[in-house]
Amino acid sequence: MTIQRQLFDDERPAKLARDADPETSHDAAAEMLPKLGLLEQRFLNVMRSEGPMTANETAEIAERWYRGTPPQATCETFRKRYDALLKKNRIVADGKKRCRVSGKLATVYRIKDD
Repeated sequence: MTIQRQLFDDERPAKLARDADPETSHDAAAEMLPKLGLLEQRFLNVMRSEGPMTANETAEIAERWYRGTPPQATCETFRKRYDALLKKNRIVADGKKRCRVSGKLATVYRIKDD
């Protein structure tokens, strides 16, 4: 059986739980893994529509846009997607500004030009 790779599949599966974590953490990680690509895509959809912004700003909008749409995701769940997208070279840092969510100086990200 051949498994078709998806657009946002990583070369190596994400490790969401440490070896020393309890079984419940590993169960939660296994449940979350199939949803990551969709959450990353939603994160990018917000950036495409709204332009460069901080991870917190993007996550706040994504949570609002996709509320009630499976898989359910919190603002924090969306915010965590920026790191994977950076590693996959899908977004890049583009300066700093005061984040309107946290009020702190934060890095602004934009979708990488192809």
